[in-house]
Amino acid sequence: MSCYELKRFTPEEVTKQAIRRKVWHCLEKNDLAHFPRPVYGRIPNFKGSPEAAQKLSELDIFKGAYTIKVTPDKPQEAVRFLVLEARKNLLVPIPSLRSGLLLHVVPPSDASKQELKVAATQQGSEQWGKPVGLDAKVKVDLIVLGSVAVSKEGYRVGKGEGYADLEFAMMMKMGAVDQNTVIAATVHDCQVFETLPSQLFKENDVPVDFIITPTQVIEVNPRLPRPSGINWSLLSERRLNDIPILQTLRDAEMCEGKDCTLKEVDSDVGEHPRASGHGYRRNRFRRRHGIPKSPQSEKGVEGPQLSVIDGEDIQNKRPFRRPRPAARKQTSSTPKHGYGKEVNKDENVTGNITKKEQHRPARPRQRPGIEFSLKVGNIASNVRVRDLKAALAERGIKPTDITWRGHRGFAFLHFAKAGGSRNTVSSAPIAVDSIVASLQDLRVGTEGGEDFLKIEPAKPITRIEVTDISSV
Repeated sequence: MSCYELKRFTPEEVTKQAIRRKVWHCLEKNDLAHFPRPVYGRIPNFKGSPEAAQKLSELDIFKGAYTIKVTPDKPQEAVRFLVLEARKNLLVPIPSLRSGLLLHVVPPSDASKQELKVAATQQGSEQWGKPVGLDAKVKVDLIVLGSVAVSKEGYRVGKGEGYADLEFAMMMKMGAVDQNTVIAATVHDCQVFETLPSQLFKENDVPVDFIITPTQVIEVNPRLPRPSGINWSLLSERRLNDIPILQTLRDAEMCEGKDCTLKEVDSDVGEHPRASGHGYRRNRFRRRHGIPKSPQSEKGVEGPQLSVIDGEDIQNKRPFRRPRPAARKQTSSTPKHGYGKEVNKDENVTGNITKKEQHRPARPRQRPGIEFSLKVGNIASNVRVRDLKAALAERGIKPTDITWRGHRGFAFLHFAKAGGSRNTVSSAPIAVDSIVASLQDLRVGTEGGEDFLKIEPAKPITRIEVTDISSV
């Protein structure tokens, strides 16, 4: 099945959300994406993203760039690593623009390849990133975007939250980009369309100039115009409150005498509201499968919605809901807080107590005391704790607990005392050296090129977060 099947619909029937659903369904049905899954509502982490990143790094637009801005999405992680490895300036947007616009990722000058891989992750960007303000004098030579769908004409469809468009508009205001700044997108081949209806796209939508897939490089010719600034009439007061840097920019433009009138109706709600409460959980199934609440939920896009994907009516599906327990009946002989105990005026408490009423919460199980710990270093960023556990099991090593810091490139293995209680003293010393020796030349990962893990006795530390090995 190919995502190109969307072209069987007429332009009047196609919406941006219909295109997103089609691509997400294609990637899921054909298993074309890595973690995180499912891909619905995300910039999909498509299989082959490292190959697409490598193709991009071989282009002149990459080699000649001095400062490159890359989105923080997972499929562009390999691009961010190659930018750092080439010792170029890497700019990464702050997720959801919650505390600013950009971070300049500056790892140590003597950082190893493994440390650069960590710096390319979202956690690494936050660790080594330095904020870039609106008044910073910066010039971006290349922008690399994540996308849900792109066309060979240069049109781009994101996940629907509009952050990439806002970022470009704000950088335009800073003077960091202009109409000649090159914009590229790395995607899977099935995310590329020959054409997309031009009426779906507005002047605030950011286009692309180059499309790089694991198998091909597509240069858009002629290039589409890009946004010249922020169109305030498309933003609401709520959006302004969610992104403080927008308020700062609006105040500056109002001082310049520009019209910064916001739209009256709040309709620019993101695809994934970060809110708590029953309403958010209740509509999780609809958001996951891209099902609108009503035909009017496609803001700014006209045309009926698609309810059938490859003959499958997903609107008729309903998520399983656990039935609520029946409320406890209150009787005249049952006190408000008696839980079934019969109360007599002349006596204290009489009558039988049910097994449920006799139940008491079980005491938490005490973990055995820790005799010693080992530090495991040189862990690749794509390794998970389950991978390390499997590799240890092959060597016959089973630690009691694991403190996992894989995103920072290390972990701690904790081994229990012989007695079993944390307060007991081991009756015989445990041979630390023998365990270290048995873990030499240990590798974790699917590819053969990973470096060996570095195993060494750990210094005494205060453990804050410990992963119970039995729960991994």
